[in-house]
Amino acid sequence: HLSRWRQQQQQQQQPHHHPHQHHGSYAPPPPPQHELPEQQDHHSIHSHPSSPIKKNLSPNERHRKDTASSVGSAFSGSAAAAAVSASANPTSPQSSVLKQTRPGLNLAPSDDGQHGWYNNNNQNHYSPGGRSLAPPSQLPYQERYEHLSPQHQQGGGGVGGRGERRGNNNSNGQDVGSLGGLFESASLSPSRISSIAAMGDRQLKKGLSNDGNVNDVKKYMHPNSPALGASQEVRNHPGASMHRANTARPSSKSAFSCGSVVGGGGGDDEKQFIMESPTERQAFKEFGRNFRQREAESLSAARDYALASITKDSPGMYLPPATHWRVYLELADLAKRSNEIDASRQYYRRACQIQPNASQCWLEYSKLEEESGNLKRCADILEEGLQHCSTNENLLVRALKFYERTGHLDHSRQLLARLKDSSIEKSWKTILEGAQMEARAGRYSIAREWLKYLTHHVPWYGPLYKIHSEFERDYGDPAEAFSIVEKGLKELPRYGPLYLVAFRLLEKEDLSRKAYDLPKTMDMVSRADNISRELLWRVHFEAAQSQERAAVLLMGEKPKLSLKKALYATRRSYSKAIMLSPPNLVWKIWLASGRTEVSCGNTNGARDLFLRAYDCVTEKGRSTVLLECARLEEFCGDLALSRSILCKARNEHGKSDWKVWLSSVNLECRCGLRERAIVFAQDALDIHRGTGRLWAALIQLRHEDCEMSQMKVLKLALKSVPKSGEVWCEGARISLNPFCPTFDLQAASRHLVFAARFTPQYGDSFLEQLRLDMIGKWLVPLAEPLINKMYDGFLKSNKMGREEAYQFITQCTKKAADAMKAQLKRKPNSIAKDVVDTSELELHCCSANPNYGHLWFQCRVSPIDSAREVIAEAKDVMASDIINYSYIYVAAMVRRAGIMMIIHHPEIVDSNGVENPYNDFDRFVNQQLRLAPTLDAILSEKEVSGSMFVTGLTDSNKRWNTYSLAEKRRILFGS
Repeated sequence: HLSRWRQQQQQQQQPHHHPHQHHGSYAPPPPPQHELPEQQDHHSIHSHPSSPIKKNLSPNERHRKDTASSVGSAFSGSAAAAAVSASANPTSPQSSVLKQTRPGLNLAPSDDGQHGWYNNNNQNHYSPGGRSLAPPSQLPYQERYEHLSPQHQQGGGGVGGRGERRGNNNSNGQDVGSLGGLFESASLSPSRISSIAAMGDRQLKKGLSNDGNVNDVKKYMHPNSPALGASQEVRNHPGASMHRANTARPSSKSAFSCGSVVGGGGGDDEKQFIMESPTERQAFKEFGRNFRQREAESLSAARDYALASITKDSPGMYLPPATHWRVYLELADLAKRSNEIDASRQYYRRACQIQPNASQCWLEYSKLEEESGNLKRCADILEEGLQHCSTNENLLVRALKFYERTGHLDHSRQLLARLKDSSIEKSWKTILEGAQMEARAGRYSIAREWLKYLTHHVPWYGPLYKIHSEFERDYGDPAEAFSIVEKGLKELPRYGPLYLVAFRLLEKEDLSRKAYDLPKTMDMVSRADNISRELLWRVHFEAAQSQERAAVLLMGEKPKLSLKKALYATRRSYSKAIMLSPPNLVWKIWLASGRTEVSCGNTNGARDLFLRAYDCVTEKGRSTVLLECARLEEFCGDLALSRSILCKARNEHGKSDWKVWLSSVNLECRCGLRERAIVFAQDALDIHRGTGRLWAALIQLRHEDCEMSQMKVLKLALKSVPKSGEVWCEGARISLNPFCPTFDLQAASRHLVFAARFTPQYGDSFLEQLRLDMIGKWLVPLAEPLINKMYDGFLKSNKMGREEAYQFITQCTKKAADAMKAQLKRKPNSIAKDVVDTSELELHCCSANPNYGHLWFQCRVSPIDSAREVIAEAKDVMASDIINYSYIYVAAMVRRAGIMMIIHHPEIVDSNGVENPYNDFDRFVNQQLRLAPTLDAILSEKEVSGSMFVTGLTDSNKRWNTYSLAEKRRILFGS
């Protein structure tokens, strides 16, 4: 059809010969001027002196013109200067070089100075500004899409929320590429092109990225991306450029929006029914401004103003009825923050009734019910919301995660089955969440197939390759992970995060071969030079840290080698990173280079580098630099100077940064000044009441007082931060301490479940779970026969008094400890003869991807270790601890079982009228356990105490002066 149309055009029009083409080559005339974007701009590097410049352009016309003149541009820095020179002098060497390196590129302007043409394989294409371009299908990816402006690669806020649409810097109009190639198709008339462009604009606004990752989608676009706005008919045309709508994203927390389409997207049904007129949008925008002002005064003033805005009796304040559902969302959020749950529930219900097609109403309503513990009601709300917003991706993903958390994976799979008839453009995000859900459930083959399917059909989404490669890496196939990275880099050669994943994979491969010069890693570093300049510094920064780790390992094999010489390549990479880094981030490189100097013993050089970081750091990061300086002085032994620096940090940044307080607490703990550390912790909590790590530190500090003091602090902490995984982990550690009177493995298990649920990035929770699993697998079976023997003797005895019962339990506990000591001396391997299956723990840990924790850092050999490798290292260390102190744990189990026998058999033990004064049975049990003789008193161990079991590793509870210099450096500055 296209060939016939071209023949007709050749018959109807006179041939036009371009002076730069060979005689006989044909080029069609320029498209009509009224259909072309403006061609010339003073910003364009392809401008020509003879070309006319339009005056008094509107903002939309100028923005459209800028975009059209930049289609296909792939120049930056010195390359841009060479392009300018080449365009001015087509015969210059730079021009010839550009022609060689970029096939199909002709920088020479045409005769009229406005329109550029070229002839390539008898396919004639128009390009604005006198520039000739190859068809998009024949250009490399970076040449096809490097016309994306930096504004397109930036973003903020989340999509899908109740928020105000804030445009990017160039939000004066739509971003429309050159449409000249579309005129070659007979089926696409100019009017049809205009309608397609408008349709693409609406599609892009409708949900380019519904989960808030618009920035990731816009940064690195693939030519086959359906999110680019034009229809498939336009995208597949060889001369078509991509149409983009410059759409900003609403905040996920606010109901204020300036756009005509509201809600968090992905579904045509939602956008079809939620439309607002400009008058209604302006009225609600004004309401939002006034509402925030009153909210700053008081919550009650904001609530009164919002209620008046939806009351007809309020003259001059009444909002249009179409916006009332937004006001109810704001009222519900206000009531929720005021702990008025019933009022918040009513407001959400009212918002859902007024506008059932707005997914945000159902999302926020379901969150309220889930946080209130009404899981059944939450499920009903999600189901009802999906009836109104059946294709909304945010709502589908929310429902998938909810059913996964509640253990109803079948319900999640039923929701995914609804997508079988949906197009991949509308359902790929939900399918991606389903693939990750199956991976977390351990169904590796299904997850792998889904990820392969997505990378094949959605090749333009960079984070998908990262997720897929990390999945293969975590499940033991680094070769497949790297092949996925290579596939992603072939499609998206400028997507920076994929390079970072490649660095880690290749570094591990190099180190496994003991190639300490990192040949493959450095080759990948050289390949990463084509990414954006904003990320180029990060490439050399990562290279420097990889080279430092390799130098340390090399020193282990060649002790005579000078570490300063081994770190030469590291310093070079840091220098490159400093030269390329933005001014507001260079302080991070100075800090990292200072830590490197500490590793080789150059503390004076490290101090100079830290001072440089302090000179150029932003106000927000100044406290971080001060903390590094304090750690350095502590490492050097100057505690007075370290305390002075921390005092300065507390005075200047104590109200905004809780980490300065935590560092002060840790310093005093390491110095053995527990009371001083408690004072700092209490002062910090007066300011930062909602910081879980401060509460966790205070709970540990109260260990030497008694278990009751720890429990009191734990209860206060759970009232202030009920969703802090660090606090729940400390509660589990109290129950796992065998010298604690209320030693309870079941309570520890419950606490660790909450800890991993609320703060999955806290690695200590998973390592404490590992300790609990080892105790349950190895020591509980050894304790059971000893407990049964004690139970038989207890039932055979006559009625005894409470003191006699305590003496009987003491004797049984001592016998159990002696029996375990004898077995430990005779056959130590018999204690851990059974293999502990940690596959489920490793699965959960890989899904959570924890990144901090005192125990986690101790068990992590290298920062590039995966979660599975950390757990493997922790298994060896913890197994040794548990075996060495197995008699302590078994004795604690026997003691607890004896106290429980007294409670459950009051007919044997004369309780002297002691009854349960509490309605809570667990509270009564804990009271009886505290009244009984402690394990410390029973065993009378001199070398073993409860302070050794504060955390899961006894080595982590040693005094600071017993650590070596290398261990101190690792604790202070990390591995």
